[in-house]
Amino acid sequence: MDALTSGAVSAFAETMSAGGVGVAARRMTIGAWCVAVATVFGAASVGCAVAALWVLVLPEVGPVGAPLVAAGALLSLCLPLLVIARSVLRRRPPPPPAPALPDAAVPALLIAEASRLMEENKGAALLAALLAGATAGNLNRK
Repeated sequence: MDALTSGAVSAFAETMSAGGVGVAARRMTIGAWCVAVATVFGAASVGCAVAALWVLVLPEVGPVGAPLVAAGALLSLCLPLLVIARSVLRRRPPPPPAPALPDAAVPALLIAEASRLMEENKGAALLAALLAGATAGNLNRK
C-alpha cells in the first residue's frame, strides 16, 4: 500500500510540475466532477418534481391514476431528449470532394525537386528524419 501511495504522490507531483499540461488536466478534472454532480442533482430534482406531482394528483385521480400522470410527465420529458439525440447522432452527408489542382504539373515538379535534394544530401536528410523521430517520441511520452 505504501508503494501505491508513493506512486500516486510522485504522479501528482509530476502532473503539478508539467506546467500547462497540469493546469489543463486539473481544469478538466474539476469541470468533469462539476458536470457529474450537476447531473446527479438534476436527476434528483426531476425525481422530486415527479414525486410532488404524484402527491398533488393522488386525491383527484386516485392511487392508479397518479402513477400514470407521473409516467406521462416523465415521458413528456423523454421525447424531446430522444429527438435531440437522434438529430445529433444522425449521419451527416459526406463533405464535397476537394477541387482538383489547377495545374497537375506543380506537384510533379515539387516531387522531382525533393527527390533531387534527397539524392544530393542523403546524410542531412537522414539526420533530420532521426531528429524528427526522436522529438516526436519525446512529445508522446509527456
